[in-house]
Amino acid sequence: MPKPHKLIQAHPALADIVEQILDWDVPDEKVARAFRPRALPSTTPYLIAQYRVPIRSDRHFGSAGYRHRRYGHVMTALETGVVTVRPCGPLGVVIVRLKPEATARLVGCELQGFINEKIDLGDVFKASEVSLLEEMLMEAPDSATRFARMESFLLQNLRQSRADAVVCKAAQCLRRTPSLRVRGLAAQLDVCERHLSRCFRAMFGASPKQFARVARIEKILTMRQAGFAWADIAYACGFADQAHMINDFDAIVGQTPQQLFRTTVLDHDCQAFERTDQLPAPLLSRADAAAHGLEGMR
Repeated sequence: MPKPHKLIQAHPALADIVEQILDWDVPDEKVARAFRPRALPSTTPYLIAQYRVPIRSDRHFGSAGYRHRRYGHVMTALETGVVTVRPCGPLGVVIVRLKPEATARLVGCELQGFINEKIDLGDVFKASEVSLLEEMLMEAPDSATRFARMESFLLQNLRQSRADAVVCKAAQCLRRTPSLRVRGLAAQLDVCERHLSRCFRAMFGASPKQFARVARIEKILTMRQAGFAWADIAYACGFADQAHMINDFDAIVGQTPQQLFRTTVLDHDCQAFERTDQLPAPLLSRADAAAHGLEGMR
């Protein structure tokens, strides 16, 4: 299975904004077409820039699904369901995982427009700069050069942050300790619970409770990958019992953790990868996809 080159420690000016940068460099078409990386719900938005053949992907929630058109450079934030990437040829893609509380430093707006949507980078940044980035990535001889050019692009697009400092702090706390109650978090930050919830939703497109539920999914995956038993994971993540954890996982991912782990091998660098001998659930019509809240991910 292909592995990404990764840049964990970003430029000092990007340290509070970038979680990680990955470079999936798979020039062999046969290997790339057999590759089926899967993205799971995450609190971190993704900036995706491609330098070979544009990819396709599917988004599924349980038995419901929708096939995306082929796309190039996008920003997105996956809150529910599972996205399976389907390379159409040689694969070359740089993925920047952004810290949600600092994403406004780059996009200059709230995150709600990116949730379960793929927004073209030309609509987020200047189209001419995105075209230049693509050209520079295509010409780069190796991952180290691509990392440097992506960092240069990000540095050139940094903006003065106007984000609510209290809301950003709340997001940091929930990512670190997703079992926190909203009432206790508001008291800890010395703000009104209703005010915190309203401002949080305005910035992230989700309530603090929903954001924390996704953060718990991330923690469940990380702990299971580390070899913890399901019962221990449920306790550590603040669930009353294992059954509550399974139900919450199913409500966010669209399948239980046991079902997911039977068909995937988790990887810390890109959350999960589908076994190549597993086929996706049948795709639904546009009407059925809309009924399951999946139509936006086209």
